[in-house]
Amino acid sequence: MRSRTSLVILSVLLILCAGPSVMVAQAHTASSFTVLVQENGFSQQSPVIIQNDSIIWHNTDNSSNLSHRLVYDHDGDGFYNGTFDWDSGELFADCETDENNTQIDSNCSTSFFVEFDTNWTVGNYSYQDIRSDGSIVNATIVLQADVGEHEEPYAPPIGSTFGLVEDENEAAGDEESSLEPEQLLLYVAGFTGGTSLILIAILMMRTSSKNAPNEEE
Repeated sequence: MRSRTSLVILSVLLILCAGPSVMVAQAHTASSFTVLVQENGFSQQSPVIIQNDSIIWHNTDNSSNLSHRLVYDHDGDGFYNGTFDWDSGELFADCETDENNTQIDSNCSTSFFVEFDTNWTVGNYSYQDIRSDGSIVNATIVLQADVGEHEEPYAPPIGSTFGLVEDENEAAGDEESSLEPEQLLLYVAGFTGGTSLILIAILMMRTSSKNAPNEEE
């Protein structure tokens, strides 16, 4: 009887120890980030992202009268047609539309999108902005592994936009008005742990009362 009771108590304690760590570990939620293509370069020269995140570039250079072409040569063959190569084509600041606001040239584009899924290995990816005047601007993407819950010291908050500054007061208000998921999970874990300790105490008291007559005999 005592061996069975000890086994039950040990199992409950193992659950209490493992429970919080299992609950806190969370998978990374894929996010989409924005990089602005500007007259004097990119809004973010070295964005830090995590596998399964994506980046969308928007050409906002409407002052230099230049088009921009974003290219990446993964295999280094001088062409941009490989499996992991990319070529945005000419990106313009604006695309002409008719009186119905319909784009006249279907090939005209102002933005470009790349998803960095798990087929992309962790590392730094250097790419170029080839401008219509022949000048080149270099930039790098820092891709990190998805290892669950983590917080890199220089990584932007999930859901933020590269090159755009959020209202600090608004962000602070959001933090005060709602609980973070991790805090909620810790409250649940604490409540579960306290309940389990009460059950253990009741179980030990019942076991002691059952064994009392046998000890007197």
